[in-house]
Amino acid sequence: MWLMADGEDRCPETPGQVPSHAGLGYTRCAPLAVLQEDPAARKRWLELLTQCREPARYSQAYRRWKESFQGPDTLCFIVRAESRVLVGHGTSSATGVGLTLHHTWGVPVLPGSALKGLTAHYVQTVYGPEPGIEDPEREPFRGTTWEFSRPSRAPGRVFRRLFGSPDVDELSEKGSQGEVVFHDALWVPAEMGSGPMLARDVLTVHQRAYYESGGREWPVDFDDPNPVSFLTVAPGNRFLVVLEARGERALLERAGRYVREALESWGLGGKTAAGYGRLVSETPSLQSSRILETPALMELKTWLEEQKARNVGQRQQFQQVEQQWAKRLLALSMPERHEAIRLFRKFLNLKRGDEQQRFEELLTRLRA
Repeated sequence: MWLMADGEDRCPETPGQVPSHAGLGYTRCAPLAVLQEDPAARKRWLELLTQCREPARYSQAYRRWKESFQGPDTLCFIVRAESRVLVGHGTSSATGVGLTLHHTWGVPVLPGSALKGLTAHYVQTVYGPEPGIEDPEREPFRGTTWEFSRPSRAPGRVFRRLFGSPDVDELSEKGSQGEVVFHDALWVPAEMGSGPMLARDVLTVHQRAYYESGGREWPVDFDDPNPVSFLTVAPGNRFLVVLEARGERALLERAGRYVREALESWGLGGKTAAGYGRLVSETPSLQSSRILETPALMELKTWLEEQKARNVGQRQQFQQVEQQWAKRLLALSMPERHEAIRLFRKFLNLKRGDEQQRFEELLTRLRA
């Protein structure tokens, strides 16, 4: 934190003034009272940071950045935060809960490495085969297999093209670079539709002694609650996602579809299990996004989500699919059938038995 040579606690800017750079304010200019865990000072300081605005020339920099990605080798689309976003919460800060902000401009940013990591995990899990199970149809989406921190099996063909592969065998399975570049997703300036950048959030720990003792003390109901406040990216903010692949338009659009699905279904950053990090696309340029809006597919998606929320078993779900959905889906158009297959692959995971065989037969009929 910032301390002057004379030991006084003050930032380069006037104390109490809204910092001109939110990133520096959050990571370098915390008052000593915040470090000394004064809850009132911490709250005042975070409320001050939520009033930060983007620097005056950020809009120009954003336009130049966007204009540099025109052409057939790039794919750009806007995503909007449906909930709070907490990326980089493990980085250092005075509150103990970090937040990734742009190093130069101090505005929120979604790092390209985070987008690539999320998408790779999503593709491997949703489209790839189950560990230990050979599935020729899903094999192209298999991720790298690791044993004791060393790669033991190269990824599938599609996964390798999208994300690259490490060296597995220097003679037969050499490493390769992914063909798609995932650039940082810059924050869209307020004058173009984004809302306030930052928001204060509170997490209340009810069994502080249990966590601080590493489990040596039992959690009890009469411990004093310990509210912990920190910064997040506010809902409603928008980001420009940019992907790039030279001469590979089909691969580029495939990657864009996976990024959108992962951001909407899984979310990015920390606390996604609590609903943080959900971002939806505002650019319906991909065919699959439009198909999802048809009534039949929306009804199917809602039904599958309800079954998952009620923890209905996989076999029971599939039996209901056969009774309620199979005939309806076979009457849909071919693009809608393909989207229905994607939804089934996402929500159903039948591994063995007669139902698994009938499930594959149903998918084959949908593709016909």
